[in-house]
Amino acid sequence: MGHANRNLGRLVRSSIMARDDIAMAPMEARLTEALPTGADWAYEPKWDGFRCIAYRDGDAVTLMSKSGKPLGRYFPEVVEMLAGLALSRFALDGELVIATGDSLSFAALQMRLHPAESRVRKLAAETPASFMLFDCLAAGEKDLATLPFADRRATLESLHAAMHDKRLLLSPLTRDPAKAAQWLARGGKALDGVVAKRLDLPYRPGERAMA
Repeated sequence: MGHANRNLGRLVRSSIMARDDIAMAPMEARLTEALPTGADWAYEPKWDGFRCIAYRDGDAVTLMSKSGKPLGRYFPEVVEMLAGLALSRFALDGELVIATGDSLSFAALQMRLHPAESRVRKLAAETPASFMLFDCLAAGEKDLATLPFADRRATLESLHAAMHDKRLLLSPLTRDPAKAAQWLARGGKALDGVVAKRLDLPYRPGERAMA
């Protein structure tokens, strides 16, 4: 097992998971002119939010940005929501989003990055954030990062079905490139593009996936 996956195991199994020097870097996307096609590919929307990996180990919940900075103090309602889930250990990759009408507000997310806790708490009550899930890196004592994306997605769907909170969202996924093209055409209000993922590949921290 590689260094990044050993770190993930430590994050999920120990109380030192909050240290951002051992946080797993998220798998990122790069721009391409056309979506790749074939039986090995699946597609999902690219949401206009804050990329986040959420770790939980018992009572400890940590939200980490893609640059490795803690986000929990800015989104206390998400920390509280994740702390209330039945599963006591996990690492979930997703996007923090705030809905305003039929669109997502990146400006509302940016307003959360405020030094005053009272201001953050006020905004959390007025415009609560949701967590859009699109990958599962660990569940319970199982490290899933080395498994193919198809297996991780199946686990994520099962976990989401058992997690009854309306602010914990599951990002849509399709294997139909025509459906993905429709999402791409509708991009703007909530979507920031479309991500294509290989179904047979493990999670590769910091590496680039086609988009």
